[in-house]
Amino acid sequence: MTDRSLRATALALVALAACGKPMDRSGKQENFVHASMVGEAAPTGPDRPLASGLAVEPVSMLVMFNRLKTPEALQDALNKKPGAFSHLDIDQDSNPDPLTVAARETTQGHAFEIRARPSNGEFVVATMIFDPEWSFLGFYNGALDGAASTFARPLAALPLPGAPPVAAPVVAATAPAGVGAGPMPAAAVAAAPTSVTAPAPMPAPTPASAGSVQAVPAASGASPGLAAAP
Repeated sequence: MTDRSLRATALALVALAACGKPMDRSGKQENFVHASMVGEAAPTGPDRPLASGLAVEPVSMLVMFNRLKTPEALQDALNKKPGAFSHLDIDQDSNPDPLTVAARETTQGHAFEIRARPSNGEFVVATMIFDPEWSFLGFYNGALDGAASTFARPLAALPLPGAPPVAAPVVAATAPAGVGAGPMPAAAVAAAPTSVTAPAPMPAPTPASAGSVQAVPAASGASPGLAAAP
């Protein structure tokens, strides 16, 4: 081995030692996998990481060489052909789960959190780390803080910034008599009476009795003319 190759090997070993696995606050090694283009045998069993179902290295090439350096651009590329970069099927409906991407803050440069979104929720798959110049450093088997996400215990993802609020439910109710049919808002249902009773009919007014009128004969001793009797 020449001196040049020896120096190159020594430099490579120093670089590998300098880029060792990150350490968490407790001093334990976090669940970080270094960048490598060498394929490894996929782990098996329910405790295998979700990231084993993601083509991490090809995804990193999309970011580095296709310049997909925003979460939106990378997400569109990953979902253009379902199953091309992931064969995750967490809800087991025989369809590849859609993928979402969220940017994460990191002191190492850039971080993209890759998520799976099956019918039963949204889960963290891997967090990919790039240096400030967008060279791929490696990935976490789960969240950025080192928590692993496995098929047996997938990590639930936090809501994406700017996600629309959940709409308030509409409560169906039967409208009282005289009110238009259709569903009513919950507040209106609470205020609506449970039943409506029609008022009793008012009795018809009794007409006043008409008085009688009779003639007063001239020889009766009373003033002649017409007399009204009640």
